[in-house]
Amino acid sequence: MGITNCEKMALKKRTIKGKSYYYVERNLRTGDTEWKTFSLYIGSKKPLAKQMHVLEKKLDSQINLYILNKILKANTQFIDKKTALLLERVKTSHKKILEALDKASRANYLKRLRETFITNTNAIEGSRLTLEQTKKILELRDRYDVDNVEELEVVNMEQCLELYDELLEKKMALDEKIILQFHLLLLKTIPKYEAYAGIWRPVNVYIRGSKYDFPDWKHVPKLMSSLLAWYQNNKDKIHSVELAAKFHAKFVTIHPFADGNGRMARLLMNYILQLSGFPFTDIPFSKRDAYFETQEAAHFGNYKKFVLFLVEEIKSQFKDLKRKIKVEE
Repeated sequence: MGITNCEKMALKKRTIKGKSYYYVERNLRTGDTEWKTFSLYIGSKKPLAKQMHVLEKKLDSQINLYILNKILKANTQFIDKKTALLLERVKTSHKKILEALDKASRANYLKRLRETFITNTNAIEGSRLTLEQTKKILELRDRYDVDNVEELEVVNMEQCLELYDELLEKKMALDEKIILQFHLLLLKTIPKYEAYAGIWRPVNVYIRGSKYDFPDWKHVPKLMSSLLAWYQNNKDKIHSVELAAKFHAKFVTIHPFADGNGRMARLLMNYILQLSGFPFTDIPFSKRDAYFETQEAAHFGNYKKFVLFLVEEIKSQFKDLKRKIKVEE
């Protein structure tokens, strides 16, 4: 009946205190091995064969309503039903894979993920540090070169992620205070930019190569207030992946900080994803140009490119995880 990831409808009979009752049931796949059951009570009389088609249509309507309201969400524009169901399986299966790992393996996986994220998110903004160099800086902790901006950026992002984990554990709602807390850590001790840490930009900005004129700095507080209101109004109405992608794109279009906007956008995007149970998703440096193209399009209101870009990264990185887990097994 047009619903993918569903088993065929089955007629079920239950006997309670010697009396028979009939139901039709259909299972919707929500993970690699997880299914959600939908049922429709018929009554004590077994339905005729010619009635089954009508019952199937009623049951499918129930399932479609569930998909629309609970998975796809009513105001989603660029993620279709099939993709939403696939992302739901990724979310469910990713959680199950991590829960199946022992404590040490899970901690090691998350550590590698964060090291890769720090390396890539800084590299996208111009850092030349390799993954191995990033790892070494993180291992040194308090013994890094305080005069080296690239090393400071690694340590600062690690501190952002430590706060990120604390806030995520408490399921703290994203708001202005959290955004400014992250940014304060991000630019802490960075020469020339420390004075701008944790505040909306008091200067105008531009990006070399972009045709977009960013808002005057005086409008930033109001624009950020509007963005956060948009987020609050839509967090239960738009699919979480599309919501995270759009928030990222709208945030970068405002460019609310004197520096660190891209790194903040990628961090906040992940916070929104993970609040809804989706996996932390890196933007690889190897896809920097394609990523920048999606952002330039979004500056002029085309969010579809980045939404689909993020969907593909979530799918791709989940496949990589499954492959790595199999190899390690």
